[in-house]
Amino acid sequence: MSQNRFNQLFVILLAAGLAGSLLIPPSITDRAKGKEELLLYPIVKPVRTIAGMLDRKYAHKSLPPGETVVRSDTTVAAENVELRQQVLFLRRQLESLQFVESERKHLGPLFDYFKPVSVLNADATPGRESLAIAPASGIDTSAGAPVMYSDGLAGKMIDGRKVRLITDKDFIITGEFVRWENEKYTALKVPKASVRGIGNGTMRVENLTIKEAENAENPIKPGDWVVISDPDFVTDPRYKELMQGRPIGQVETVRPIPTKPLFAEIVVKPRADLQKLREVLVARKRDQ
Repeated sequence: MSQNRFNQLFVILLAAGLAGSLLIPPSITDRAKGKEELLLYPIVKPVRTIAGMLDRKYAHKSLPPGETVVRSDTTVAAENVELRQQVLFLRRQLESLQFVESERKHLGPLFDYFKPVSVLNADATPGRESLAIAPASGIDTSAGAPVMYSDGLAGKMIDGRKVRLITDKDFIITGEFVRWENEKYTALKVPKASVRGIGNGTMRVENLTIKEAENAENPIKPGDWVVISDPDFVTDPRYKELMQGRPIGQVETVRPIPTKPLFAEIVVKPRADLQKLREVLVARKRDQ
C-alpha cells in the first residue's frame, strides 16, 4: 500500500470514528460497555492458550517439598555423587558396628577366664605404648598373659602390673584377614598377616605382596578386619583356642610400599585408642 493511499484510509477511518461518536446515540453505545472481552475474544483466546503452553513447558518447574530454588542439573548430579559416598561410608560403618556387636555377644565366655581391671595411667615414655593397671586380686600378672578389652585384643602383661599394647613398636602377632558381611565374617583367601606395632596407635602389615593383597576373588580393602590366628601367641593352654579369631584391628589403608613397590603396606588400627582405655580384661590366675 502506497503512502498516499494509507493516508487517505487513515483520514476516512478517523472521520468515520468522529462521525460515529457524534451521530450514534448513547442508547446504542451503552449496550457495548463491559463487553470488550467478547469483541476481542477471537484474538485473546489463542494468545492466552499459547502463552499458557509456553509457561507450563519452560517457565514453571515443580519443586521438591521444602525447596524454593530451582537447582541446575550439574548441582543435582554433584549432590547425588556426594550422597552415594555417604551411603557407602554409612554402610561400612554399619557393618563395622555389627561386627563389634557380634563380638561383644561372645564376651560372656571371656569373663570365665578374664577379670575387669581398672587402668591407672598410660606410659608417657615417647615411642612406648603401655598401660599401668590397678592392683587386683586373682589376676595373672605373669609376663605373656593376654589382656583384652571390649573390642578385641589389647596386649600382653609385662613387668607385674604393666600391659604392653599391641600398637607398641615391634609388638608382633600373626593374624588373618576377614570380612564382615550378612552378620557373619568370612576369611579372605590371602596369606596370614604378620601384624607389627609401629606406635602412635597404629599397626602395619608388610609381609604380603601387592598381588596377594589384591587377590582377584577377595582383595583386601579398608574396613576389613584382622583377627588372631596365632596358636603360639600364648603358652597357657586355657587361652589357645579362646584367643583365636579375636579382633586385632581394622584395615585403614592398602597401598604399595614406596621403597618396595611389589609389596603392600597395610595399615591396621584397633577399634579404640588403647592408651585411653579406662578398663581392660586381665587373665585370671589358674586356680581362679
